[in-house]
Amino acid sequence: MKIAETIFIIIHLLSIAGIVILLLTQAGKAQKVLPKGLVHSALTALVAGLALVGIRDAQHHKHPADYAVYNYGTIGAKLVVLIIILVFAFKHSKAESISRATWATLLGLTVINIGLAGTLK
Repeated sequence: MKIAETIFIIIHLLSIAGIVILLLTQAGKAQKVLPKGLVHSALTALVAGLALVGIRDAQHHKHPADYAVYNYGTIGAKLVVLIIILVFAFKHSKAESISRATWATLLGLTVINIGLAGTLK
């Protein structure tokens, strides 16, 4: 179970890093486009995050003294932020370009999500 948890942590971290990197590739451009990989990175982060919560829950039920339960309020907030990112990404996925405000919102929400991850115990 520990190996699966480690694999999903790596996948989750790479997915979130992918979102940040894909958005930062647009930073210097006058006309910003939504990178195609953004939706895929966000969906991968969502699936890996849900797997991590499931694994930790199973570990806690088997060995409550060794594995603490995640703060489900923080998990819920991270889930809501990621769903908002996905809604923005799906809504603008067919657009030729996105506004600077949309780009900044996506980047800001991703940074907020990273900050929320720092509060997990």
